[in-house]
Amino acid sequence: MSAVAIALVLVSALMHAVWNARARSGGDRVSELTIAYGTGVVMLTPWLVADPPSEVLGIVLLSGVAHAGYLTFLSAAYKRGELATMYPLARGSAPLILGVIGIWVLDQTPTVAVFVGAALLAVGLLAIGGVAWGDGQRHSLGMALVTGGFIASYSLLDSLGVRDTGAVGFFAASSIVAVVIMVVLNRQSLSRLRGSLRAGATIGLMQSSGYVLVLLAYTRAESARVVTLRGTSVLFVLLLSRRSVNRRVVSGALLVVAGAAMVVS
Repeated sequence: MSAVAIALVLVSALMHAVWNARARSGGDRVSELTIAYGTGVVMLTPWLVADPPSEVLGIVLLSGVAHAGYLTFLSAAYKRGELATMYPLARGSAPLILGVIGIWVLDQTPTVAVFVGAALLAVGLLAIGGVAWGDGQRHSLGMALVTGGFIASYSLLDSLGVRDTGAVGFFAASSIVAVVIMVVLNRQSLSRLRGSLRAGATIGLMQSSGYVLVLLAYTRAESARVVTLRGTSVLFVLLLSRRSVNRRVVSGALLVVAGAAMVVS
């Protein structure tokens, strides 16, 4: 993995942690995240016009659905759940799901490292999930795990899509699909969206810029390595959530990061 790709992913991971912290502390999270993706569309429209992803329209549609599911369930997880537990659960479950897909769906032969990594991931997720369960975040716990499923889905779809078309135009088109689904699915009125404009635009600037960096990294490195390094965002989140972090959460998060690195290496 090149130094450029590493730098792109690390900066993206930091930005991802920051905007999630902002979204967790927001009011109308659904509308704010819808506006965030809409902001990304506005930012990236020139690239979409210059290089429309016409070669991969099917993947664009599926990616948009996955991103909309991600935003919906992430909002639900943050409604009652703490950032320090919900974020690692969502991000950590994604590589575990990707590993299972590789073994059972794509018929890949698992290595010893994959088995060990899956075990570390499972232990880490159980440790963090236990904290969330004990703190009364049971509903949010389920929402975070479903969020992880959507993260795994769009990670796989997006890494496939950008192989055959421009990364920035692809994300812009996918975001349009996601925004339309979010507005219709959650019956968001114009006044509701207008009320979330400032907060959503702030999140969107970080979110879109950070994800474009990931997509660019996909063009310079294997998707598995990108997903692995992006897992460092879990550690950034712990630094941003020091008040609600205990030893069990820290230990679980470290196991999640280490396990993810082994599962998708």
